Amino acid sequence: MATRSLKSEGSMKPTSKLNNLQVLRAFAAVSVAFYHTYYLLPGMQRFGSFGVDVFFVISGYIMARILHKSPDFFLRRRIIRIVPPYWSFTFLTFAIAVVSPQLLHTTRADGVELVKSLLFIPYAKPLPGGGKGILPLLSVGWSLNFEMLFYLSLAAGLLISRKKAVWVGVGFVLAALMTSFAFATRSDIAKFFAHSNMLEFIFGVVAYYICREIGASRAQRMRIPALCLCLASALALICLQGLLPETFSLAAPSAILFGIPSFFLIASATILSMAGWDTNVSFLILIGDASYILYLVHFFCIYGVDRILAARWHWLRVAAPIGAIVGISLSVLVAIVLHLFIERPTLNAMLRKFGGNRPATELPPVHVAG
Repeated sequence: MATRSLKSEGSMKPTSKLNNLQVLRAFAAVSVAFYHTYYLLPGMQRFGSFGVDVFFVISGYIMARILHKSPDFFLRRRIIRIVPPYWSFTFLTFAIAVVSPQLLHTTRADGVELVKSLLFIPYAKPLPGGGKGILPLLSVGWSLNFEMLFYLSLAAGLLISRKKAVWVGVGFVLAALMTSFAFATRSDIAKFFAHSNMLEFIFGVVAYYICREIGASRAQRMRIPALCLCLASALALICLQGLLPETFSLAAPSAILFGIPSFFLIASATILSMAGWDTNVSFLILIGDASYILYLVHFFCIYGVDRILAARWHWLRVAAPIGAIVGISLSVLVAIVLHLFIERPTLNAMLRKFGGNRPATELPPVHVAG
């Protein structure tokens, strides 16, 4: 980590961001993209889906930080941040399903499924290998159903107690999880939310409050152990999914197998930021800033390369090394362009108009004319 001056977490402004967390966002998004190439490194299983677990823990951390520092317009700002890009790519998926359904396999242009996807309502649909899965039109959007439930829980917590909103919201998340377990055999919605991923948001909340209590001076003394823990946690995520038998990783609760290493990854990276070891590699930070768009767009880029270009040039199959590199690189490039020229200026303009005239907490401010 490059040394960079940074105040303690307890004294940071709401619009400041932790670059280390942005780099972890980049790590998470690229990992998910790598997973969807189906490329296998020698001697390893398919890995990278743990990036979603990292995203969930980061989300819990960031939401706790936002509610502690500046909770005004919370739900409105989260909707502005999450919904427009997701709806845009969902409509794009629907359009492709209408024009070229052969490119999407089981995804179909169904109006009811479109509405449910847009409203974050889980539903079951056929999977390529047989059986059914609970996925929206834009398949990677399944994680946003969990995100929206978490946001709604915290917003409900704000209505009950502004001071204790985070913990009231955590209570709602736990209640939703237990209720989902009770009705999982009767409802697709309950079956979807009866998943240990729900706990990973809580891990992020706990990470925030632990780091907040550490303080900058203690963080300075913890730099070397925190750096070692950060690197070890990232390596553990790769090895746990890449080296363990796939049947084990599928059977084990993701909150235990991937959520706990993600917790230590986020906590240790935050401690390093607080101690002054905050990453200043601008390209990595930029990928982190664009990570949400990267998460949404990589599906189109990777499968576009695989199902269109590789039909003519077989060496571009994304399950092969060159195709995987091309698919991921194209995803990153497209995400950065969309982020810089569409997402960031649009987001900050909408937040100024509808979200309390403040820029996005996770992103650097940008001046937009008009």
